[in-house]
Amino acid sequence: MAEKRKNIIVRRTAQVLKSFAKNPKGWGVSALASHLELAKSVVFEILSTLVDEGLVKKDEDKKIYLCGNELLNLALVHFNNMDLIKISRPVLVNLAKEIKETAILTQIIDDRNVVVEKVDGTQPLRYTIGIGTVLPLDKGSSAKVYLAFLADEKKKELIDKHKIDMSKLKEELERVKKRGFAISNEEVNPGVNAIAAPIFNNYNELVATLGIGGPTLRYNEKNKQKKYELISKILSSAREISTQIGFSLNWKWS
Repeated sequence: MAEKRKNIIVRRTAQVLKSFAKNPKGWGVSALASHLELAKSVVFEILSTLVDEGLVKKDEDKKIYLCGNELLNLALVHFNNMDLIKISRPVLVNLAKEIKETAILTQIIDDRNVVVEKVDGTQPLRYTIGIGTVLPLDKGSSAKVYLAFLADEKKKELIDKHKIDMSKLKEELERVKKRGFAISNEEVNPGVNAIAAPIFNNYNELVATLGIGGPTLRYNEKNKQKKYELISKILSSAREISTQIGFSLNWKWS
């Protein structure tokens, strides 16, 4: 009997918490009790306990209850646990299909720049790369995005570990930060040009790069307009992934 009562309390508490998704502006005790078809005394007791735990907060002036910081922290944990690759793959597929070039997702894993997902381009002459490929951190489009946007502590760690000469990259990285993307002209592979943009999470931290790679002959000075179109599409795709994993800062995407 006691166990059954515990289950009822847990279920009612869950109903109270879920109700905030339907009314994020907050609930008064009477309105929430009516909504859940529960006694006001029951709802008040649950809300009081949730306030004590930081999951809900009370606006004393308006006499309503709102989501608390601890509840928001749980939501952020959910965002962090979302599978970045699963979320990113449809975006990569659409990008590769639209621009007909190979789309690439990289992440820093064990202090290495690793290709974690890719979708091959559709043109007969195309750039190919395998998942698990380790790319340099001192050159290339994805490397420059990491060096431009990573948090200072992590950046220093990578610079020290890989003995990166930042004096050669300082001006270029300033341009990357200003524009929001990086370009590589045959820096990693002869005959291959690449463009990469940052992907940010709900903490506004850089967690990955989205890029494309293709033959240099398609991105020479005669094809400037095509290059600008590609950059726009890459930035749009990176923004789409960032938004899906919780990035919300009003950052200017070039």
